[in-house]
Amino acid sequence: MAQLKAFWEWFSEYQEAYYHLRGFPEDEQAYYFDELDRQLKVYHPSLTYVLHSPKDRLEAELILTANGDPDGMLLATNLRNVAPTVPNWVFTALIQPKLTVDDIKNKDLEHYKFMEFDLHLSRVRWLPVDMNRETYKYEFVFHFIGLPYANPEIPYEKYIDYLYIILVDMFGELFVSQHIEMVYYDHLYPNDMDWYSLHQLREFLEEGYLD
Repeated sequence: MAQLKAFWEWFSEYQEAYYHLRGFPEDEQAYYFDELDRQLKVYHPSLTYVLHSPKDRLEAELILTANGDPDGMLLATNLRNVAPTVPNWVFTALIQPKLTVDDIKNKDLEHYKFMEFDLHLSRVRWLPVDMNRETYKYEFVFHFIGLPYANPEIPYEKYIDYLYIILVDMFGELFVSQHIEMVYYDHLYPNDMDWYSLHQLREFLEEGYLD
């Protein structure tokens, strides 16, 4: 417990710099980002953060995350539980969901601008592949309708990274870790297979089937 509180003693000392960080020169920003990352890696190698600087509100937000690693997620939660009250700061354990089913269905709303392409969630399709009978976690294959076939400029790992971004936005970091074992991407879209729309995925994960 004392070791966890040591992080907050350090952060409290430098919180004002992190609060105003977006106004610093890029080299200074990089220094503070690296230092925050180093401080968190003391507790677990997968422990990292998302920093939201204040814009239209007074409060900045520090989200402690572990990219789905169960041990790191436990540490992120424990670290948040001993966080002090710091003026103008909000501390959150794990990335929380920010999309609703209606958001995903709304063709005028959710549009992701990834580095290599733009993607509307209405163009994401999925199929269940397998389920681990011990953990009851699922494996899924996904497809983005309308992208070039096997674009050599986009490594396969990038598709997986983008899928996890979308899934965490939909369900939150904890839910994804508890229900999804693995995701794959397929450039092909066979018309003879029953692909499902993204807004149906929550129902499948919660019920194990679709009506």
